[in-house]
Amino acid sequence: MTVNHFIYKVARPFGILQVARFLARNHPRILMYHRISPDGAPGTISVDQFRKQMKLIKKFFNPISLSKLIELHEKGITPKHAVAVTFDDGYSDFGDYAFPVMKEEGIPATLFITTGFVNGDIWLWPDQIKFAIDNASDNEKIRISGIDEDLNFVKNKKECWSKIADYGLSLGQEDRLSMIEELYVKLGLSLPRKAPSMFRPVSWDDIKEMMRFGLDVESHSVNHPSIVNLNWIQLKLELIRSRDKIKEVLGIESKIFCYPNGLEKDITVEIECCVRKAGYNYGVSAYSGVEPFVNRWSINRYPASNQDYQFEKHLFGMTYLIKKINI
Repeated sequence: MTVNHFIYKVARPFGILQVARFLARNHPRILMYHRISPDGAPGTISVDQFRKQMKLIKKFFNPISLSKLIELHEKGITPKHAVAVTFDDGYSDFGDYAFPVMKEEGIPATLFITTGFVNGDIWLWPDQIKFAIDNASDNEKIRISGIDEDLNFVKNKKECWSKIADYGLSLGQEDRLSMIEELYVKLGLSLPRKAPSMFRPVSWDDIKEMMRFGLDVESHSVNHPSIVNLNWIQLKLELIRSRDKIKEVLGIESKIFCYPNGLEKDITVEIECCVRKAGYNYGVSAYSGVEPFVNRWSINRYPASNQDYQFEKHLFGMTYLIKKINI
């Protein structure tokens, strides 16, 4: 247990969350989700826990769409207790589980879609790694080029996934494809052409139906690459083709680009400039900050969590207050 977690556990019964909520009332929270599942499988949040989180937002905060929050910020207005909920990638479980809960609770949603994924042209490369590891035989122990240690799938599959995925983030698209191909060959597996059911995307038709009930849709690239490793032509294509596909299928202009991976090291001034030149008005990151709108090309978000204490710290403002004190 960390020091911050200990402080939270001790202080929570004495109303620390409501104190933090008041002190952080002018700090908008933008939450970042990825996957929801019926049972809270690894890498997901259970639908029951997600519903609990949405009810907390509805009860104690001011739920608002990201686009409306940005619009008000541009006018110099910061709604008190504002919370915007966003989802990345475009997995089918967003339509199956997340959006019905948000619709029921009256909470606006923004979905950043990876258009090649939703279109069925690709499935996401971290999932390809996970599928290989999950289907490795019990006695597998291999070495991948570029990773200077044996990977023991019996000892710790999660650790193996982290090591391979972290290495994949450092590679360009072609090298990453080669690495994944090598992984499948060494495990004696065949890479499915289409995403297996547990990794399938939401359909365009489902997106259109959800848009009828207020869903906002924005761009998350075509192929979900590590954009910092792209050349300028590749980056331009990821930015423009994603916008074009959204316009073609959904008839809307995407104005917000959500950076794949989206950590500070993934977003350079040059990349921000490319996002602007591609026709976007804003960029959205995957890390939090004291002033989420200080850079319109890297708007900050809080990662959602399946741990109640971590979620409440982000939502009620404790994370913000701790960051602010440490500045």
